[in-house]
Amino acid sequence: MLDQDVEARCPGLPPLRSMPLSEALGQLYQANGYIPAWQDEERLQGLQEELLELASDGLERREYALAFAEQPADVCADLRVTATFLQALEHLSRGRLNPDDHEPLWRPDNYTPPTRPSVAELGVLGLADVTRAFDRARPTLPQYGALRRAYRELDKEPVAFAPFPEGPSIKPGNTDPRLPQLAQRLMLEGFLPWEAPSAGPLTDPVVPYSEPVRAQPLIYDDALQQAVKAFQRAHGLQNDGVVGKRTVAALNITPQDRLRQIRINLERLRWLDALRGHHALLVNSAGSYAVVFEGNEVRWQSRVQSGTADRATPLLVSRINRVTLNPSWTIPPTILRQDKLPAIRANPNYFAERDLQVLDFQGNRLDPMGIDWNAPQGVMLRQPPGPTNPLGQMVFRFENPFAVFLHDTPSQSLFERAARNVSSGCVRVEQASELADYLFDSLDAGQRGQISDKLATGNTHEIRIKDGPQVILGYWTVQVLEDGKVRYLPDPYAMDPALGKAFVAATTVN
Repeated sequence: MLDQDVEARCPGLPPLRSMPLSEALGQLYQANGYIPAWQDEERLQGLQEELLELASDGLERREYALAFAEQPADVCADLRVTATFLQALEHLSRGRLNPDDHEPLWRPDNYTPPTRPSVAELGVLGLADVTRAFDRARPTLPQYGALRRAYRELDKEPVAFAPFPEGPSIKPGNTDPRLPQLAQRLMLEGFLPWEAPSAGPLTDPVVPYSEPVRAQPLIYDDALQQAVKAFQRAHGLQNDGVVGKRTVAALNITPQDRLRQIRINLERLRWLDALRGHHALLVNSAGSYAVVFEGNEVRWQSRVQSGTADRATPLLVSRINRVTLNPSWTIPPTILRQDKLPAIRANPNYFAERDLQVLDFQGNRLDPMGIDWNAPQGVMLRQPPGPTNPLGQMVFRFENPFAVFLHDTPSQSLFERAARNVSSGCVRVEQASELADYLFDSLDAGQRGQISDKLATGNTHEIRIKDGPQVILGYWTVQVLEDGKVRYLPDPYAMDPALGKAFVAATTVN
């Protein structure tokens, strides 16, 4: 075992955060018989090749420069290479940054993280096979592998596009002096074929930001509209073909910014995979999508509706423990204060027009006409089960301090929106009945047989789910579709800039 003074005796050793560096070095050198680890040229070359491959993971290869010096000539030099090796494995398996410092997830007090090999164990594995150690460290989440492949194929020095000017929305059939520039931009990104009828006379395709396109105005015809719709789909926008403020904003995100966006989302997926257990329900609040994995196999997936920017769905990890059939809805204090009270004060017939009960905190019914709604005290509103109940027919519950859950919803039309951040923090599920069926598969036959009868009564019933899936409410703003194409999502909670800045600062090597 190496003593804890090793870092003082050999300054410049790269640090670890998941375990003491001296402990990790001790385990590795003990496994290697306390002899230098990198005198073998083939092993050292294998390490250097794997470190270069980290560029495909969005990691900065220059951070690992200590492993590219001349073959270690003394003990400290060997230790520096080993510490760099261990640090790279930690970055790959747990993230370059500590998520708790940037985008922390709430966890229950009894939360037990999934079993993962320690950085030292990965390092010992690498003594026999460096490539195997990196393969074991790299996240297995399918979305991570897809995004890594897509990032690897992107041009890391893309052409700079001319900024697209703001102006009135461009709608089908319009003419607009910006249309030639729009056509050229869509050609450059592959959304519109070269020499399409809409293209008209265009300048050199390599257009720096300082040089606007100069050409004759065009009519916003069908070919250009279809290209705009494809662009909108690829950027998580409503594909209506209207070039409005959001589409212009997406056009003006630079290619360099898009590369950075992929890098920080690879980082988020590393964090996510380190948290993920074998059986997990993942919710992406940015993309408003949910999926259940068993291992790496998809068992269920659905569009969802997530929280608005000012009522964001929180980041958390928990576990589904019960399903409520025919739920009533007790209106949360925030919604009562910000939404319901103004409406009640403005409409004397508010309660007569709605199926809402006024209760005291003991659950006793109160007469709404006897309440001073300008300064109500000790009251709550509850909507009983029924077809207009905002929670629909079922709620999926898990421990958390935010009073959030997944639930069915009568607001089905909102699932057709590209951006579905419309809830007050809870997650509305489109395929709720299919999720319930999936969860109820864990019940015995007798319990499953009673579900439909209980649902048909219209009364509230609680169904306990033993060993339900882990639920992770997460956030990432890039998605790879089944055809391998990258879809850039909006950043509804404006979390990308802070993480991007932190990631660049951490990976900048002087």
